[in-house]
Amino acid sequence: MARTIKADGDRWRVRLGSDRPHPGVRVVLFFCETTDQRPYRVLEVPESRFQTQDELERLSEGELRDLYRQSVSLDYPHLRSDEVARPG
Repeated sequence: MARTIKADGDRWRVRLGSDRPHPGVRVVLFFCETTDQRPYRVLEVPESRFQTQDELERLSEGELRDLYRQSVSLDYPHLRSDEVARPG
């Protein structure tokens, strides 16, 4: 089970993502457990920093909160005007 931390008044589940957005890069994901009104947060880290979820879970609460503070909020995807379907 993934670790959780308290930050910004909510409880967040911390997970190492399986995606590699760029060569040599992994993502750390934060999912809010106390409300579904907050988007998840993501932080890119060098692949060498965390190889497994266990390595991430061995971090202290303070280290996980530091990662959270470095993360950015992901909102819903925004479509460009040319991607929006136009009626008939």
